[in-house]
Amino acid sequence: MIASLSDNRPAQAPLADAPVPPRFSLVMPLFNEGAHIYDNLRRTSETVRMLGPLGDCEIIVANDGSLDNSRAEVDRAEADIPGVRALHLTHGGKGEALRQGARMATGEFVIFFDSDLDIPPEQILFFIAVQRAKKADAVIGSKMHPDSTVHYPFIRRVYSVGYFALTKILFGLPIRDTQTGLKLVRRNLLLRALEQTQVKGFAFDLELLVRLVQLKAVMVEAPVVVEYKFKFGGIGIHTVWGILNDTLSTWRRTRGGTT
Repeated sequence: MIASLSDNRPAQAPLADAPVPPRFSLVMPLFNEGAHIYDNLRRTSETVRMLGPLGDCEIIVANDGSLDNSRAEVDRAEADIPGVRALHLTHGGKGEALRQGARMATGEFVIFFDSDLDIPPEQILFFIAVQRAKKADAVIGSKMHPDSTVHYPFIRRVYSVGYFALTKILFGLPIRDTQTGLKLVRRNLLLRALEQTQVKGFAFDLELLVRLVQLKAVMVEAPVVVEYKFKFGGIGIHTVWGILNDTLSTWRRTRGGTT
């Protein structure tokens, strides 16, 4: 009688025991949000669990050298909330926090999502649905999408329209709004684009989108709901000058961006 092959093989651990990377990685930049970050992370975690089998997504909190109690609150969230991973950095700007968080991510897609929840986390589920329907490499939130609902101070709307006009002239991007704090990008393309970026501050999003276009990424815009929460001082002339300088520096580096 011939013995079966299984009689002579050593027992193997079931495949379910092998580590499986999450399909989605949320990267949430943070600066001085200690009063709200724990509750915001819990709400975000509860939302992504609605994905069902795909709900085991990691949440990387990129703390950009906060000066308040954010570090302690992020560490508390990491201990209490499944999937939360803390990344504490010296202050280098939101762009650098996103860059370092993306490099730490392990999912097939990386989602940049502002930790102040100006954009409700339920919209993450919508962006994932858009990606699947469109087979897109990137889904970019846009306050200028006709279906967006935006509650912003008038002066912020003026700045947004002016910046859109400037970037359209310089770069001709297919995306109308570069700065909205919700973006979903395929990780392999994102990491390639990040290798070519230098900006650490406001214009990081712009430079990233320029590089993604140059990599032939399939990008679609998606509407957002934005409930602006006033936290810091207004945009002064020093800030505006820094934004313009970063934008023009990006144009010089990329030679017109998409050409």
